[in-house]
Amino acid sequence: MVLESSEPVDLPPAEINESGISVEKEDFRAFLPELLERLRSGVTASPAPVVMSDTVFVIEGDRRTFWVRLWHMEGDRSRIDRLHVTSCVPRVPGLKLPTF
Repeated sequence: MVLESSEPVDLPPAEINESGISVEKEDFRAFLPELLERLRSGVTASPAPVVMSDTVFVIEGDRRTFWVRLWHMEGDRSRIDRLHVTSCVPRVPGLKLPTF
């Protein structure tokens, strides 16, 4: 079940099916440990600004900002079945993107 929301979602610490991880660009794969650490400890996923989709979320890491889609096992948010990273950029503290 894909995670959908137009509001931030608090995700509990999660078990992640690592074989279900995909990346938009192979360069992003090097930064997956930071994202997985966040997801395994629990994190807030915020809707991606400017994107006209309730299924793309921003997760802030210590050094990177990840734009992701998440699929959960049978609606259980503590078990991530699939994860797709659509973007991964260096984190710029204090930068806020406009929402429309």
